[in-house]
Parts: sequence; C-alpha cells; structure tokens
Amino acid sequence: MTADSTADAPLETLPDLLAPGLDLVFVGINPGERSARRGHYYGHPGNAFWRMLGTSPLVGRAVTCEDDASLGQPAGEVDSLRIGFTDVVKRVLTDSTGITAAELAASAPPFRARIAAARPRAVCFTSTRAFEAVFPKAWRANGWGRQKVPPLEGAAVWVMPSPSGRAAAYHGRTAEVLADLDRSLRGTRASAPTRGH
Repeated sequence: MTADSTADAPLETLPDLLAPGLDLVFVGINPGERSARRGHYYGHPGNAFWRMLGTSPLVGRAVTCEDDASLGQPAGEVDSLRIGFTDVVKRVLTDSTGITAAELAASAPPFRARIAAARPRAVCFTSTRAFEAVFPKAWRANGWGRQKVPPLEGAAVWVMPSPSGRAAAYHGRTAEVLADLDRSLRGTRASAPTRGH
C-alpha cells in the first residue's frame, strides 16, 4: 500500500463510549475527520466543547478530548458523574451538512438501540440536527435545555447549542444548559431510592 492510498483510505469511526451505569451521554451528529484522526470526540481545536464542559459543574475541572473515555469510568469522588459519548451517524465526515436526511433517518434506530443498551439517565444532543433526527418536528427555535419529549429509552432528553466554531453566537447559552443539566442529574440522584446489589 502506498502513502497516497493510505491517505485516501476512509477514516475509522470513533467507538461508542457507552456502558451501563452512565449518568449522561453527549450525542453529536457524526464524527468529524479531525476527531477521527485524533481518536477522540470533539477533537477539532476550534470546537469549544471541552472548554465549556470543563468550566461547567458537570465536571468542574479542565478536561480535553483525551479525557473522553475516562469520564465514563467510575471515579473515586462520591459525587462525580459518569459521562459517555456517541453520535447518531457513525460515518466520518468533516462537514455534517453532507449527512443527508435519509442517512440521519436510517441511523436513528441503531442509535436508539445503542442508548437502550447503555440505559443512561440523560442524553444531551450537541446539535439541533442530531436531536431532530431522533425526534422529528420536536425542536422549537432556541429551546435549549430539557426537552418536552418522551424519554429516549428511559433517558431524559436535553439539547445544547453546537460547540462548533460556526455556532459561536450561541455558546453563551451552553453554560446555562450544562448547569441546569448538572442540577437535574444531581437532584434526581439524591432523590432516587437506594438499590440493593
């Protein structure tokens, strides 16, 4: 295989970072090429996701894309939340406008199955387009936060503005959404009955 043919080979998609016991799963449309090359979610340097997550009470410490897998692991802190990652469409493509409506619709059932297997307490879509693929016609303009839709395989459904640099005008709302999401998750955890093993 030549160097040129290696460069033209399709990039391998990002693995789902899903497992039972997660508190929250962030959901994108599809992995971008920069993220796929780095092997981590939201890996493009122009993407504000990790900066916004790190300053939120969900994590409360500086994090980078290299922390994506470790955030789903049980931590020593009693109040830490377990966070996973996936995308509705698993095809690698930098410009998500290249993902067709038909591809989104075809990807929704396998996505739902992945969420059903993991059973997180909440999912947060990181774009309205990903949300609309799973809940057609449910989006209302600037309706960030918890959505008034049926739970997604048992998970409360949230939407935050896209962390992409192209959506920078909406990034101010993200801090509010993540703080509300943190309060919701910690509140439901505190009120949940203790389960035996």
